[in-house]
Amino acid sequence: MLKGIHFLLTYTCNYTCEHCFLYCSPNSRGTFTLKQIREVLGEAKKIGSVDWIYFEGGEPFLYYPIMIEGIRLAKKEGFKVGIVTNSYWATSI
Repeated sequence: MLKGIHFLLTYTCNYTCEHCFLYCSPNSRGTFTLKQIREVLGEAKKIGSVDWIYFEGGEPFLYYPIMIEGIRLAKKEGFKVGIVTNSYWATSI
């Protein structure tokens, strides 16, 4: 049963990690649009078993406005939300 969907919000990342299986880097391009996010959320709602929506990348915080709006839309639809980040900007736990 499908419980979560991971949005690869962008391939762009501020790092170039050797272990990255998505080959994300500062030079990588490609970003989800809000229209695409709305469409996927609608389809996820139809599935009925999806509880979680995760935003990740690349580094999703590089596209903060899109990420925040995607989170707002997901929460409005009743989904729980997670963010997968490299935590580059974290200053405390």
